[in-house]
Amino acid sequence: MSTPEPKPNRTESLELPLEELFRRAKPHPPYGEDVIDDLTPEEVEAFLVAINS
Repeated sequence: MSTPEPKPNRTESLELPLEELFRRAKPHPPYGEDVIDDLTPEEVEAFLVAINS
């Protein structure tokens, strides 16, 4: 059985306050740590082609 879609509440905002966004954010890893180590040379080549095209 399906449920009906809820009616949107026009007075309620879906945006979060800036403080809440900062609280939920995850920091990036230090430079050089954000690496995919287990790729084959062919996968590396395909990845580089994909991001450079």
